[in-house]
Amino acid sequence: MIYPSYGNGVLRALLKGALSDFGPPISSILLLADEAAWPICEQAVEEALEQLGTPTHRLLWAADESRKTMAQAEAVASYFVTEGCDRDSLLLAVGGGVTTDLGGFTASILLRGIRWGAVPTTLLAMADAAIGGKTAVNLPEGKNLLGRFHHPLFVLCDVATLATLPPREWNSGLGEVLKTAFLSGEEAWRRLEDASPEELRQPGELSLEIAADCGRTKMRVVEEDPEEQGIRKLLNFGHTFGHALETAAEGRLGHGEAVALGIRCAMRMAEELDIAEPGVAPRVRGLAAKLQLPSEFPGKLPSPGELQTLMMRDKKARKGSLDLVLPVEPGRCLLLKGVDPKVAAQVIHREL
Repeated sequence: MIYPSYGNGVLRALLKGALSDFGPPISSILLLADEAAWPICEQAVEEALEQLGTPTHRLLWAADESRKTMAQAEAVASYFVTEGCDRDSLLLAVGGGVTTDLGGFTASILLRGIRWGAVPTTLLAMADAAIGGKTAVNLPEGKNLLGRFHHPLFVLCDVATLATLPPREWNSGLGEVLKTAFLSGEEAWRRLEDASPEELRQPGELSLEIAADCGRTKMRVVEEDPEEQGIRKLLNFGHTFGHALETAAEGRLGHGEAVALGIRCAMRMAEELDIAEPGVAPRVRGLAAKLQLPSEFPGKLPSPGELQTLMMRDKKARKGSLDLVLPVEPGRCLLLKGVDPKVAAQVIHREL
């Protein structure tokens, strides 16, 4: 488990090296790419594949959270089976977190599991979604309810591919960055506090440094707890609240934006339970505002009962209760077990 790699303008070299380093030999490349992201990285990827000389089957798709489904995974698998894949094929997922989720999940079930690698093209995917081996598709009842742990051989992050990222996608990425920087500690948190909003919203050395910091922080946790039996649960900071809000928003919130709202709710609960250290809450809310992350739910907030139902569909719900990650101070969170979902839903209403 030696991924991810980060750079600026080095995708062709990274990909050529990654595809040459792993055995047994790759019989074919199954390229699944987000059609919106493909133009910015097509030349680098195609040049690397041409130099490798391995047969490549290409499938572009219109990536969208609403299409990250079992039916879509079946369609992708059927296409590559028709093209002649085998168990020595490698699926290469190029795009944001939706594409790496779908690609990794398809690789995990195709022919009972084939190798895969990721070229994330959004800040969210570089900092979080493509890293850690969690792969999944959605059900109508909620997000990521069908999934497997299936680690990629590599995750190649070139911040040059962020050049055309829309503002909403930057927001979504910065929501996950907010989470991971808090978990990482005071140094990473202060780096965000000290940066200008303009620096944080453009590809360059700072975004490279931030994405790499987040990715490596997550990898350290994943290497210690690859299947989320212990410390890795802390990476769910903001996610139990956030997933419920994302589902309720029906497409009006990006994943990272929902996580940012989830972090606000977790911060509120930590304040009310006197868990957070003094002064932490204003810093969290202040940095979220600086990053231009949302502070309100878009539209009418669902009732506490509806939110309770959504949170109980969370993968981490157990025996009618929730396990919530609550912030103490940068670098320190607490896993609070056995939380009544009614209490959690009421916290959302008090905060949002």
